[in-house]
Amino acid sequence: MDSQPLSSGMSNPKPAIARGKALRSQAREIVYNVFQYFTTKKNDDNAKYNVREVTSEATGVLARTVGYIMKEAGNRTASDCTGPLFVTPTKSKPHKKVIAADEFTDAAIRNKIREFYTVRKECPTLKTLCAALASDEVLDCSRSYLRKRLATSGFKWKKCQSNRKVLIERPEIAAWRARYLRTINTYRIEGKNIVYLDETYVQASHGRLIIVHGGGEKGFVPNALLIFKASSRSGDYHSSMNFENFSKWLTQKFLPNLPADSVVVMYNAKYHCVQTNKRPNSSTLKADVVSWLRRNNVQFNEQFTKAELLLLAVTKEYSIVSDDIKTISCRLENLAKSRDDH
Repeated sequence: MDSQPLSSGMSNPKPAIARGKALRSQAREIVYNVFQYFTTKKNDDNAKYNVREVTSEATGVLARTVGYIMKEAGNRTASDCTGPLFVTPTKSKPHKKVIAADEFTDAAIRNKIREFYTVRKECPTLKTLCAALASDEVLDCSRSYLRKRLATSGFKWKKCQSNRKVLIERPEIAAWRARYLRTINTYRIEGKNIVYLDETYVQASHGRLIIVHGGGEKGFVPNALLIFKASSRSGDYHSSMNFENFSKWLTQKFLPNLPADSVVVMYNAKYHCVQTNKRPNSSTLKADVVSWLRRNNVQFNEQFTKAELLLLAVTKEYSIVSDDIKTISCRLENLAKSRDDH
């Protein structure tokens, strides 16, 4: 048999596999077997041809890719790897950037927005605000994340006469702040001991530590410090705290050591504002809605649907709502009152 280059009679067809398309493990194994076949045939026939080029023509795979596949097989064989010879390559998926931000960051963002209006005399945009926050090392994030952060912090965009969107604070947020300032000023005039309660975190080499404490002008509340290791890897450390843990710390360490005639100031985290008599919503079971209406002496028809029952619960015009549920009562407030009673 005359041994001539196998590629001499071919017209060097263009490889059938498109550039950039990943070969799965089964296809890689086929290319490997074809390469091994032509290598054996070349040695047996003493032929002179490029095995990689011939394999490329036979399989439709680029010659360079054939070389990568053989190199991969050689590396796995040399390292005595267990399992299959080839593994389907997977694209590296971009991981979501974890951004650690808390109420201190929100306060810094709020101050930066005010600086734009009062000092710089210009309207902030997402681009300029994002750059300013990163420059001051307040928050390094994308514009989309900043937009969501502004919404959760009580800001919204409003069109002005020039049809340009201006970043403003929601009226209810401004009203809450005004009420807080008046109330806290009254307590200061009365000489109350104002204690600020908060949680923060410390990034340590072995993980993230959550610190819970309270204090004021007279110093920290004695024996009230709580430090524990966060169980969540998310950027929000509040996911490691819940009402049960917080109320346990409050009743066992904070309230027993709180000086008399004190006023506690804390922000509205979810586990700080657990209501004792929360109104039902659309996700509440119908049986629970009925129980809530009966508990609060709201008259209803037994034939009412869930939607009609919810309407009675949330609309004053259609129900006789007792005075004790018109004012939101929080479980933490009740814990503090029970401490005063004892």
